[in-house]
Amino acid sequence: MKKHLAWMMMAILVLLTACSGNSPSSAGEHSSSGDQKTVVIAVTGSNRFLETAAQKFEDLHPDIHIEIKEYLAMPNTDGGTTSAISQADMEKYVQTVTTQALSGKASDLIDMTNLPQDKFVSKNVLVNLYDLMAQDSTFDKSRYYENILKSSQNGDGLYAMPFSFSPQFVAGKKSVLEKAGISIDDKTWTWGQFKNIAKKLQDQVGQDYVAFVNLLPNQLLADYIEKNYSDLVQDGKANFDSELFRGMMNEIKSMYDEGILQAEFSYDYDKALFSMTSLYNPAMDLINVLKEDTQLFNRPTSNGQSGGGEYSSYFTLGLNSKSQVQQEAWEFLKFLLSDEMQSSPELPSGYPIHKGIVDKKFHEAKEKLLQGGTLEVSGFPVEVPDNLDMSMVDERIATMKQQLENASKKLTSDMKVFSIAMEEFEAEEVSKLIQNRVTTYLNE
Repeated sequence: MKKHLAWMMMAILVLLTACSGNSPSSAGEHSSSGDQKTVVIAVTGSNRFLETAAQKFEDLHPDIHIEIKEYLAMPNTDGGTTSAISQADMEKYVQTVTTQALSGKASDLIDMTNLPQDKFVSKNVLVNLYDLMAQDSTFDKSRYYENILKSSQNGDGLYAMPFSFSPQFVAGKKSVLEKAGISIDDKTWTWGQFKNIAKKLQDQVGQDYVAFVNLLPNQLLADYIEKNYSDLVQDGKANFDSELFRGMMNEIKSMYDEGILQAEFSYDYDKALFSMTSLYNPAMDLINVLKEDTQLFNRPTSNGQSGGGEYSSYFTLGLNSKSQVQQEAWEFLKFLLSDEMQSSPELPSGYPIHKGIVDKKFHEAKEKLLQGGTLEVSGFPVEVPDNLDMSMVDERIATMKQQLENASKKLTSDMKVFSIAMEEFEAEEVSKLIQNRVTTYLNE
């Protein structure tokens, strides 16, 4: 399964490029050389996109230095070689940066991807970026996916800027569904209905088939928490000791007890009735949707209310309201949204938030597909299948663009809450244990 689970386990394993450098200053304590100002960026671990952007921005603005501050549990000693972000790294980042932010000592820019953003907003830690946009005549908000900006808001304000996004889907096989006489209304289907559909398909094709291959219980729990986070944590209060969460837990367990899913690893991907998938690369996505037997559905929900297309963002930055270099930090945020950086192959996984760059990427993907042969996708060679229906390219591109426009529900979860749920998943009276631990955390 592709990007959704990859992101949900990003706290455990994501390949990032480590960044070496001097120990940076906190907001309000910036080093200077002459008139040079320093913008400090807090991240768990650096990445090539951010490092490249910092270098190019400094070349354009010699009076501004971009300093990337990492929070790794174990210091990197490889001088900038690739390293993996561990759960310990993520927990250190969340704990340290949250403490800094709430005490007024955070960096100028903060990677908000796994932080308790609602808490930061309620404590006035972050700047409303819409205010900066309104004051900046050089910034045109209409160039970007405003549905992504809107769904990234807290209330009426935008406090963390996403730079890419990845819509999430369930992929099914048309031929198998049609043979079983099953039609799916993905605007209203629930996990309970999904279970019944999977059972019916198993009766048709054999009990050795499962709904998803390599979907473990804690991964499915992660999906549930993301979808229902606003109900599970409301106004800073936990709601895990509830019928909603207990119903989720029972539904997860029943799918494994009844053989719809298997809690074991398998290389036999052909035995999957469905697959968790996402849109993350125009060329690869076009290859997938041009396969005649592939059909994409919105993912099931617990209550049958999809609320629009779901998506994940893997890198977002918020601006510290106490930063003394807010204008310089805003200039760097704009540079990350520029044509140059949004076109970068090093952009964090997903589609650029810049609509014009997405159009360009689809055009390039179409030309490459029509030429056939081998494509390079995310640095890897991919053979273009011979049986693709090339007459459908323009229609499929239009459909995918519409799916990008329809993405309106950002999947989100406080990483600490997620970790607590994962740790206690197998315990007795799990809802009470999670309720107590999350309540303690939220009250810190």
